[in-house]
Amino acid sequence: MSRLLATSLALGLAFSLSGCGSTTSSSGAASVRSEVPADAPGHANTVPPAPTAGQSRAGQIYSVYITSPTGDTVAFTVFEPTRIAGGQRYPLVLEGHGFAGTRQTSASADIKSLLDSGYGVISIDQRGHGETSGTIRVMDPDFEGRNLIAILDWAEARLGWLAYGPSADGKDSHNLILGSMGGSYGGMYQYLIHNVDPKHRLDAMTPEIAPSDLTYSLFPNRVVKAGWDFLLFGAGNTAGNNLDRGHFDPFVINFFQNALTTNQVSQEARDFFYYHSNAYFCHGSPVTTNGGAGTAPLYAPVKPNDKVNVMLFQGFRDTLFNFNNAYENYQCLKAQGGDVRLLTYQSGHNALQVVPDPGQLFQSTPAVAFDSSCGGLSVGDARLAFFNQHLKGMPGAADKIPAKPCLSLTAGDAVLVDQVTTGKAGRAVDIPATNLVAGVLDLPIPVDLGITAGAEGDVIGGIPRLEVDVAPVADGLPGEPIIFAGIGHMRASMPGIWDLVDNQITPLRGVGRHEVDLAGIAERLAPGDKLALLLYGGHDQYHVTGSLNIASPTIMPVSVTGKVWVPMLGSGTTKAP
Repeated sequence: MSRLLATSLALGLAFSLSGCGSTTSSSGAASVRSEVPADAPGHANTVPPAPTAGQSRAGQIYSVYITSPTGDTVAFTVFEPTRIAGGQRYPLVLEGHGFAGTRQTSASADIKSLLDSGYGVISIDQRGHGETSGTIRVMDPDFEGRNLIAILDWAEARLGWLAYGPSADGKDSHNLILGSMGGSYGGMYQYLIHNVDPKHRLDAMTPEIAPSDLTYSLFPNRVVKAGWDFLLFGAGNTAGNNLDRGHFDPFVINFFQNALTTNQVSQEARDFFYYHSNAYFCHGSPVTTNGGAGTAPLYAPVKPNDKVNVMLFQGFRDTLFNFNNAYENYQCLKAQGGDVRLLTYQSGHNALQVVPDPGQLFQSTPAVAFDSSCGGLSVGDARLAFFNQHLKGMPGAADKIPAKPCLSLTAGDAVLVDQVTTGKAGRAVDIPATNLVAGVLDLPIPVDLGITAGAEGDVIGGIPRLEVDVAPVADGLPGEPIIFAGIGHMRASMPGIWDLVDNQITPLRGVGRHEVDLAGIAERLAPGDKLALLLYGGHDQYHVTGSLNIASPTIMPVSVTGKVWVPMLGSGTTKAP
């Protein structure tokens, strides 16, 4: 039954409860109180009255400023449905901007589509962005998280047109009908609400290009991802664009400076970014601090026991938040029992063109970095269909969205798989002893995998596994070598030229045994195309944090030997519509 069919008696009860006093719930935290937030100092918020029964009016757009329990002024804009009728109730969708962005105060095409379809939308200025005060702490549950809960508490208390019904897990018969949308930072806030909201109000999430574990995304295998970290925390620090030092929390700035100058990441920084990740709640691993000595996290690492419906989109060419992030989130959320779907496209942070992606030149269309469809299904169409089914209770509305993982190979070409090929489920290939020089940025050393596409072509898609030993070629060599590995593609039409598949590279730090997942990839091979393991002594995505770094520059010949498992899918893989 549709959640919009909640009884008027239940509606009245909810309104009366939401407007009085406060509630207390742990949700894995130490007594987090939920109160109706007051207007921020200097602001007198007014909410347009709903039309009387039998009447209707055009939906209005207005901004609201409240005081959060953190002490922050939180700014957001309310978009009423395009047409609002007296006595009618409408689902609410939250919209969040990307890092360094701001909220929408006029409707974009995506928001207008929702408004025209009978949804209300709230667009949010996250902490330290736009008109919301406070410093940017990168989706800290204790700050950004409590601000987000305050917005929901205000909406329930002040917006009389909101729809209510059973929660997604059926545990609450009268719960706000709530969806969420946004990409990158605008995806992170969605996971955060799901993890810390004591009322478990999210029913349908649609995060795009968002991380699972920030420690993996910002410094994988203890190697600082300099290309992206410098953009996020360094080069963007100019006044007026929400990335100046006045907006960042001092701990974040200190992390960036220390990481670049020492080429190391402190335990406190690992605690900070892990606590601010969905992985913290998924995996149950505690941390000690949240921003330096004398701090502690408010929330315990408790996985939410309420299922939620989720449609994830991730970009295969995205080198900031790669496919592995989406797969980790997919596994975690699917285990909670909701309708969870995994789709991919070619777009992502790579569309910003700030980290080099020369492989785009090999793609069938130069606009591949802006492709936002899995096969023929666009993210906008999929989002509306997903909301219609899970927020409006329209049976079959989401049937157009593949239930199986959808792996984008290039613009307009995608395949469906029963499950994502990971770990040792791929094709095992031995890696003979191969020498390269850590610290020398040059062409890759290819290790032929003995994989050549046949007359029908082939498809590679999934997460490769690499288990190798890295050893210096001579005893007594000083320093700590850092090398990089990825899967390479040589087209039969371009012999001798290796393209790093999806521009995905993984660092290996130090000598000894390395057992790691490489970044996820997906690509179609034409007849005669070959694959190789590409080994690099340095790479431009880590241009000052590889073996050549400020703290301990190392140039060292090393030998690599071991095994790689390649996720080959075969030419007969089901093509996505």
